[in-house]
Amino acid sequence: MIIEAAINGARTRAENPHVPLAPDEIVDCVIACVEAGASIIHMHAGQPIVGSGGHHDSRMYRDVFARSLDRHPGLLIYPTLPGGGPGTTMEDRLAHVHELAELGLAGMVPVDPGTMNLGRIARSGRPPANAHVYQTTFADTDWAFRFCARHGLPCTLSAFEPGFVRLVEAHRRAGTLPRASMLKLEFGSDSLLFGMKPGLRGLEAWLDLFDSEQVPWMVSMRDGDVNDLLAGLAIARGGHVRVGIEDYCGPAPPRNDELVAATAAIALEHGRRPARPDEVLGLITSQS
Repeated sequence: MIIEAAINGARTRAENPHVPLAPDEIVDCVIACVEAGASIIHMHAGQPIVGSGGHHDSRMYRDVFARSLDRHPGLLIYPTLPGGGPGTTMEDRLAHVHELAELGLAGMVPVDPGTMNLGRIARSGRPPANAHVYQTTFADTDWAFRFCARHGLPCTLSAFEPGFVRLVEAHRRAGTLPRASMLKLEFGSDSLLFGMKPGLRGLEAWLDLFDSEQVPWMVSMRDGDVNDLLAGLAIARGGHVRVGIEDYCGPAPPRNDELVAATAAIALEHGRRPARPDEVLGLITSQS
């Protein structure tokens, strides 16, 4: 089974002192995660661009991608997708991926195939009252899928709401879903206002929306611990798992490789071993 490690995201050192932000820290973390069982790595380039929208500079990624791939040539490593909304285009949002692809450093193309109200419940219990909409239109998604096909790159799809999955399934049936696509089924803690609640019913609700025999899928738990419940449920049903400091929230601040190792142990308990980096693209392609 495939383990993806999301190693930093928008996390700060105040939230977790182990979050890797400097280039050397990121490379060391990638190597440790692969040794623990990860075969896909997702990363933000560090503090200068975390949370910014529209366009990211590929220079922030080139060094750490190149050094990581030099150590593990088959590793699928991919950057964040800048936020979408009024005034942004998918071409701008994927410009850094295009630049990385030209250098042979783009492992996967990140696409969030839908639009959603983005927010969380405050500690006081009050729902948000902002106007923040995270936008990826049908046209944006179609452009991104053609981008994947043009560059011959696999696609990683984060599904934050059910409509995202239904669009992916519609593209699959139409023959326009990029080959080697991985669907990420998002679960959220009680403070988040997107995704399914973690548990068997939530997982079955996701799986009812698409042909899981034709599209490889994994689970992701935002602001929680995917290993606490979801990892075992997904692995037992033929799915894969994303884990890492970007998503984790719990009683102790773990290292990324510790989270990966915990997922790998769950996989072995279910009779599945973590895939090696040089196996992953073949696994995704064979099912797509």
